[in-house]
Amino acid sequence: MNPADTQIDGIVAPRRTHPLTPLLTGWRVLAGIVAVVSIQNIAQLVEEFSVRRALIALAVLVGVLVLSILVSALSWWRTTYEVDEDGVTLRSGLLTLTRRSAPRDRIDSVSIERPLVPRILGLAKVRVEVAGGSDSHLDIAYVASGDAETLRREILRAAQQAQAPEAGPDSAELHSAGPGTRAPEEAAARSPRSLDADAVRSFAYDGVTDGEEIATVPTSRLLHSLLRDLGLLIGLAVTIVWAVAVIGADLLFGDEGLSVGALAGLLPALLLAPQILFRRVESGWGFVARLTERGLRMRRGLLNTRTDAIAPGRIQKIALSQTLLWRGPDWVAARATVAGIGEEIGETNSAGSVLPVGTREELGRTLDCLMTPLGTDDDLAAARALLTSPARSLAGHRAVHPLLWIKRRTQAVVLLPDAIAVRRGIITHSLEIIPRERIQGVSVTQGLLGRALGAADLSIAVAGASVLVEGLPLASIEALASELAVDAACGRRYGEQETWLRPRRGLPQEPAGAVAA
Repeated sequence: MNPADTQIDGIVAPRRTHPLTPLLTGWRVLAGIVAVVSIQNIAQLVEEFSVRRALIALAVLVGVLVLSILVSALSWWRTTYEVDEDGVTLRSGLLTLTRRSAPRDRIDSVSIERPLVPRILGLAKVRVEVAGGSDSHLDIAYVASGDAETLRREILRAAQQAQAPEAGPDSAELHSAGPGTRAPEEAAARSPRSLDADAVRSFAYDGVTDGEEIATVPTSRLLHSLLRDLGLLIGLAVTIVWAVAVIGADLLFGDEGLSVGALAGLLPALLLAPQILFRRVESGWGFVARLTERGLRMRRGLLNTRTDAIAPGRIQKIALSQTLLWRGPDWVAARATVAGIGEEIGETNSAGSVLPVGTREELGRTLDCLMTPLGTDDDLAAARALLTSPARSLAGHRAVHPLLWIKRRTQAVVLLPDAIAVRRGIITHSLEIIPRERIQGVSVTQGLLGRALGAADLSIAVAGASVLVEGLPLASIEALASELAVDAACGRRYGEQETWLRPRRGLPQEPAGAVAA
């Protein structure tokens, strides 16, 4: 951090974000205006283009940009953050001052995000996830990349002191540099060549180099997995065929050949397809997961990078998926629903993606770190069997009415001693595993068609998500609802979080007061 800033006993005094923050926030207004005007009026703009109009538009845009930066600068001057014994506080606002707090005993995790433009400028955003709803987070944007890691440690130090107040200050100072710190004599014994290699490796993986390696996704495997993803390939093929059909029809039946209007109509789709492909690439590019004393710490991203740490005690649901062409190399993708960390629909480059595309061994190590026991003799084997076996061969609850023959073959609900598993799909196998102690509520709905078929839908709610199972017969619905309702009513009332079932692989034991890497 800036040496001029004040820091007393691990407490970060009030300070402002980086001075370049107004530039990064001000240009977004200009980008939004350009995007809206261009998409809605691109054909008219092309037809009425002139040098004079272009210069006038450029002058207007420069004026808007300067005004946006000035407003952002005033807002930046009024924005401060601090870390104290109560947690993290962010004060912001131009006309109305807003104060947002993250109490230290409610902090779940701290992630570091590096979007492309801030990353080029050497800046990063620190996100503090707080136990609560889907929008329960606090963003500190932007700080220098090196300061972001230090700030992350300070916030985790405050959170850890809330969990272990008896730890003395000596132990906290001893481990303030994190588990990756080596003794001076050990560092001196290492060769300069080894130090250079470690520095390059630390830079490439944004400092996520300490702890036990759980999974690493090579670039070759990531690209190969995209070529084997049927859903992605079909979507791209449909987009290309549609674009060729529209252009061909315009050339054959149009009065003036290929028109600007046709190209303007195709532009959103032609931009969307590469964007979807790039998101898939970026979600797994450079992915590495390591087990630290704060949980599973992950790094991912090509242009926009981010690092996250997920504590196993906050896992509410595990979702596994395997597409048809992934079954040959036995690749699997895994996602986790984490309490307090909300995700936008369709977001791939997120904390919930705990394994973009992994081998059998990497999946086993990941589930060892995150998945609570299922109550079977071999939980990993049971999870793989539920994922890879045909849904119709699984012993569980399923639709029985002849009109629901698709659900009969593609959907099964298996109740395990300590979890409930929902399996779906034929071409792409998907498996959702919910620990029964995480269930918060169960609801049953029955529409007009369900009444006629003697079927109903079951919704299982956990923190931050819900799982809907459709078309089950009433007898199965009643049996599941009655048993899961007991879990929802008693699982948390009579059991503290500290006594909840834990993953098989425990977290590394560090002395009290240690700061997470």
